[in-house]
Amino acid sequence: MRFGEPPFMFARRTLLTALACLFLALVSFGASTPAEAASLDELRADGVIAERWDGYVEVRVGTPPAEAQQVVERINAERRQVYEKRAQQQGVTPESVGKVYAPKILEKAPVGTYFKKSDGSYVRK
Repeated sequence: MRFGEPPFMFARRTLLTALACLFLALVSFGASTPAEAASLDELRADGVIAERWDGYVEVRVGTPPAEAQQVVERINAERRQVYEKRAQQQGVTPESVGKVYAPKILEKAPVGTYFKKSDGSYVRK
């Protein structure tokens, strides 16, 4: 709270900050629109795109649909921004932030999603 600031202004500012963080988290994990979220979820559920131990995604199959690589690039770019921002705030590396987010992302991923472990092997949810 700032000196001389009414308590309701502090509460309002805190609420707006929390809402902004929630929005950023939703956008960063591919849920910016229902259509985009369905696309990522469908590709994960079909086993085309895999989540990785480092918090990023990758194309898992040899001959993926044309849009799969575009989805991977977009999702990874959005996640990278979030990881870098969070790392800067916490004084850690973006890589360590990604590793913390990875299990949380997998938890919310649809059934059928592949997860690539750090040893290179895959497990399916």
